[in-house]
Amino acid sequence: MDYLIIQLEQQRVRAARFGIRRNALSCAGAVEFELTAEQPLSHVAARLAEGLQGAPRVVLCLPPQLFAQRQVDIPLDDLRKVREVLPAHLQGEIAIPAEEAVFDALPLESGRYLALWARKEDIAQIVALFRDAGCEPQIVTAAPFAWPYLPDVQDGLVSDGSALAQLCDGQVTMVRPLEQVPFGPAVAATCAMLDLAGLPDPQRLTLFGAALDYPPDTAELPLTVNSLGLSEQMAPLFATESVFQQAVGLLAVARACHAGQLPDFRRNELAWTSGDVRLRRQLLVTAVLAGIAVVLLFAGEGLRYRAARNDLASLNKSIAAIYREVFPARTKAVDEVSEIKGEIRKMAGSDGTSGILDVLKQLADLKGATINGLYEAELDGRNLRLKGDARSIQAVNDFKAAVTPLMATVEAGEVKSRPDGTVTFSLWGSLKEAGR
Repeated sequence: MDYLIIQLEQQRVRAARFGIRRNALSCAGAVEFELTAEQPLSHVAARLAEGLQGAPRVVLCLPPQLFAQRQVDIPLDDLRKVREVLPAHLQGEIAIPAEEAVFDALPLESGRYLALWARKEDIAQIVALFRDAGCEPQIVTAAPFAWPYLPDVQDGLVSDGSALAQLCDGQVTMVRPLEQVPFGPAVAATCAMLDLAGLPDPQRLTLFGAALDYPPDTAELPLTVNSLGLSEQMAPLFATESVFQQAVGLLAVARACHAGQLPDFRRNELAWTSGDVRLRRQLLVTAVLAGIAVVLLFAGEGLRYRAARNDLASLNKSIAAIYREVFPARTKAVDEVSEIKGEIRKMAGSDGTSGILDVLKQLADLKGATINGLYEAELDGRNLRLKGDARSIQAVNDFKAAVTPLMATVEAGEVKSRPDGTVTFSLWGSLKEAGR
């Protein structure tokens, strides 16, 4: 999955694109824009949209000053249900009406959550600006909520110069925006506040990014100060130490988003719907293509059915024509096909002897070229009568000799000569029984 992380700060905008596939990380590049009168946020959003390739998940990180927080006890383990009850739970306890805020939560220990909220109007305005520029964010959050996913980070206070967050057991328990640097007094005040609240004192302060340019005086702080550096594990991802410090916070956001642990303030009426619209459009295209395929399938089957009906009608017409030729003296039959089949069955015989069709085929094979034709054949049981034309009397005798093997008895009738030298003849006899 590819992620385009955009972090909006008061004087600049930083963006980086990461690819996360299983345990493999990749960084496609990082960029930074200064916000000036000549280059407002709308121009920066447009430039980011121009360089957008593919379909990465766009995550917009807003300044932490826009978000408020409070630890709450809710006896639920389902984070989705906690989000649903937060507005009613905090109604009257926050500075704005609950219906004007959008809520999310981070789980702490069992039954305890860090409730987060922001004004819907603030979120909506910035989302609309990026949407109009063609770079609409799918997720709106703040970078400090993802700091547990910084590489090699440990529990304690963590700061990038713009905010101060407390990590306990790998969870964010408090985020405090920092208005200005140096922030040594802010860190000391935060430690004092945690002490007054009876919370565990942090043992270390971890700095990265711009916070390294304004390191606090360690003598003023009751904790150990260290910094994140480019490790061997991160070296293939970031070319230099400066690039690492610039983009490591954005990497933490991408990793938290990939793990599904990043608070998202695009909810309810602010929810990202472009993906749903795109999905509905894809489903609509799929449904249209499926409908076309079904129509083509039925059309093809209909055409085949029509062709079969036409072939059957043509066959019946041909059979009716044959019926009229075979039986010209008969009246028009109700079902020519059935009558033709019946006549064929009669001709084939039903007593196991050779049918007339087989006999006629054998006679046709035996008549040779000297017999001009057989124009009459009658088979009554086993008695066969033939009439035909021959070229000569000798041809009649040869044909009689040729059919003798098929006949038990065979006799020649009167042979009549014609003026052209041909003769007419008749033969009769009985067929041999099968197997003899």
